[in-house]
Amino acid sequence: MNRARRRVGIALIVFGILTIVVSVVVVLEIANGPGAGPRSFAARRGYDQVKIDMQRSFPYGLLAGLAGLGLAMVGSRLAKSAEPSA
Repeated sequence: MNRARRRVGIALIVFGILTIVVSVVVVLEIANGPGAGPRSFAARRGYDQVKIDMQRSFPYGLLAGLAGLGLAMVGSRLAKSAEPSA
C-alpha cells in the first residue's frame, strides 16, 4: 500500500511539473504567433499584436500553471504520507 501511494505521489509530482512547463511553453508560443517565426524584418509581429495575444493567453496559462502546482503539492503530500514515520 505504501509503495503504491508513493508511486502515485511521484507520478503526480512529475505530471504537475510537466503541466507547468507545458503551460509556459504554450503561452510563449501564442505570444510568438503562428508559424515558425518571421522570415524578414517586414514580416515580424508588432508590439501591440504580441501584447494583445499575451494578455489573452496569460490567464489560461496562469490557471494551468496553478493547476500543475496543485498537482505537484498533492503528489508531494501523498508521497510524504507513504513514508514510514520514525
